[in-house]
Amino acid sequence: MTTQTRALPHDPYITAVCDALTAAGLEPADHFTDDSDTAGSHRYLRAVITLDPDISGIDAARWPDGLILIWEWHTGIEAENGEPERGPVWEWARLVDPHGQCGERLAFTALGYPSPAYVMESVRALIERRNQSVPAERWERADELDAACEAWGVEEASA
Repeated sequence: MTTQTRALPHDPYITAVCDALTAAGLEPADHFTDDSDTAGSHRYLRAVITLDPDISGIDAARWPDGLILIWEWHTGIEAENGEPERGPVWEWARLVDPHGQCGERLAFTALGYPSPAYVMESVRALIERRNQSVPAERWERADELDAACEAWGVEEASA
């Protein structure tokens, strides 16, 4: 697994999501968190979790190169230019080669700060081609995570 050397606000959340996936037998092949540059001027928080047939046990016939889960938290500063509104978003994409190239990013049923168990169940529903059957629940530390992301956004806007 890839590790981040600098602590970021969303690290504990993404670790909890990876732990939930692993406990369900869907161990991530890789994951990372970072603070990424968008449009060269504004930054956002990002996490990427990769699942593949060899490590994660997903169906190689349907997911030959795996799939990628993407969580981003945007400052909203660039929303007038067509970028996402303020706050978190989950997306997923099919990996199209073993080097991490992915297809079109699609909205994921897990929105905002869902519990790691809900994210795991959303992944299971996606890979099994079925509807999500577990009601959405917020992560118990969602308010703490939101406050930390907001503080990070304020700091980035003033930099």
